[in-house]
Amino acid sequence: MTGISGWVGTYDEDTAPEEIVTRMANRLSSGDHDSHYLNNMKTSSTPVGAVALVSRYDFNDIVEEDDFRATVCGKVIWQNPVLKTLAAERGDGYALIEGYKRYNSNVLKVMQGAWSMALISPKRKIALIAVDRMGVYPMCFGLSKNNTFVFSSVTGGMRDFPGFEATVSPQTIYNYLYFFVVPAPTTIFDEISKLEAAQFAHFEAGKLSTGYHWEMPYTAEKNGNIDEWADRLTEQLDHAICRTMDGADADAIGAFLSGGLDSSTVSGLMMKHNGKGKTFTIGFDDPKYDESAFARIAAKHFGTDHNEYFVVPDDATDIQGKIAEIYDEPYGNTSAVPAYYCAKMAKEQGIDLLLAGDGGDELFAGNDRYISMQTIEKYGSIPKILRKGLMEPIFAVPGMESVPVLSKARNLSRRYAISMPDRLYSYGFFFEQKPEAIFKADVAGSIDPDLPLEIMRKKYYHYDGSQMVQRMMHLDLQLTLADNDLRKVNRMCELAGIDVGYPFLDSELVDFAASVPTNILLKGGELRHFFKYALKDFLPSEVINKTKHGFGLPFTSWVSQDKRMFEQVTDNLSDFRKRGYLKDNFIDEIITACGQPGTSSAGGFSWDVAMLEIWLKKHI
Repeated sequence: MTGISGWVGTYDEDTAPEEIVTRMANRLSSGDHDSHYLNNMKTSSTPVGAVALVSRYDFNDIVEEDDFRATVCGKVIWQNPVLKTLAAERGDGYALIEGYKRYNSNVLKVMQGAWSMALISPKRKIALIAVDRMGVYPMCFGLSKNNTFVFSSVTGGMRDFPGFEATVSPQTIYNYLYFFVVPAPTTIFDEISKLEAAQFAHFEAGKLSTGYHWEMPYTAEKNGNIDEWADRLTEQLDHAICRTMDGADADAIGAFLSGGLDSSTVSGLMMKHNGKGKTFTIGFDDPKYDESAFARIAAKHFGTDHNEYFVVPDDATDIQGKIAEIYDEPYGNTSAVPAYYCAKMAKEQGIDLLLAGDGGDELFAGNDRYISMQTIEKYGSIPKILRKGLMEPIFAVPGMESVPVLSKARNLSRRYAISMPDRLYSYGFFFEQKPEAIFKADVAGSIDPDLPLEIMRKKYYHYDGSQMVQRMMHLDLQLTLADNDLRKVNRMCELAGIDVGYPFLDSELVDFAASVPTNILLKGGELRHFFKYALKDFLPSEVINKTKHGFGLPFTSWVSQDKRMFEQVTDNLSDFRKRGYLKDNFIDEIITACGQPGTSSAGGFSWDVAMLEIWLKKHI
């Protein structure tokens, strides 16, 4: 991948700083697919501070001026006219230094686009690092034993700094298994932190602080004229797709196409403004997971040059090890498999820029829980005296759970008793499982089971608005989009050797989405109501009316039926057993569930644990 590495401070090793920062930057490459970027490496080093840049863009550079060294990886859209002019004339690094001198860390407030940045002043012992508003680019950081501030786009770069300790602990293992990814601000290592979307870290005078340079500007308005808002949305979408495709070869632009709202919209806009384009979809033999028929409908509707690939179990087994290798932290989302093969197919068809629809659900209220949580909240509108004095005593009577109407009301009561945002994860396996039921006794004692929920609570309450759907969307922009989906698509496209663009994450479109009144977004309790209304004359009716799906993977049925996949997964489960984290009976339960789907709710963990074991073998 591409990115930045460096430090400010001292270290205890008799090695030249240029050698150290180069070593750190080399960890940005994880294989032949991206090693060519290292040929473009740029460095600037002193004994008490250094920075290295590896970028796919020739215009990215490291600038040195008045002891400052600054660099940007990615594309910045400057909102300050003076800095915009300076960037155009001399580069983003010069604009960044000048902006820091004028505004300190507030310079980040005028930087739109997708990027990561680093600015250091070794003599002044100052460092500033940050990532873009949506978290497209990652950045890790931490303090070494000398109170040296160390940073890198990957955890491997951090670990290559002299004397930097990086420990995989029972707590970080627990965090990963809870989410099947490692959410910011944590990493798989206790000593390394990761920036959240729109976050920065500032090191000055030996002290480290963090903050946010941007927040979603959600409106407090609840109502509005849907036709006026619909016209504005279509206009914003047109501008967003054009900005995303700007500078790309018109003959080498394509789009992911699952057949859902967002990928179909992106594909249609590509054709509208590019005049041509290829679309790519993944299919499965299992009809519960396959929606290639909807992708074909959308492709025919817009006239794209459509391509399909049907993923089979051998594909997943073949790529599992490479997925673990490319990530600097364990990553358990099975949909990385179809994402990779879709990107690979596009690359083989001559595509350089692949457009993705990620972000639409989080911006325009498209996740099922937005509706289900509001339904649960309605239970709370029943007078408390009636709920507590009559309804809930009835629910507690043995046998009432078998009465359909009462059973549904009883479930609403149980969920309502769990406060937000914990309620969002109350359906998960770990929510009602204590660590000592799964982890060995000597391991469970060092785990704080509340920490994953605390990570989620901080993200949820970071936005202080009163409207619950906005809080949930804000949480999902961090936890679902930045920590999971973008990490999936970015890395799988890197592995396939193709660039990816996200029209829905265009800064102006994001600001617009935040301004849409919530009663328009979810009118009548319908997911994506506003978006569907605005695009009803653009998208095929079949796409408008279909149920939500996506690039899933029929893993649980495959692993029970395919001998090679079963053996690869269960062999890694057996190897993980030897590490002494999980109880033997729990590992046995997972292995049994691999061969007999539905026998245990723990069966879905087999891929996650296997991916963790493969990752540990390759990286630790």
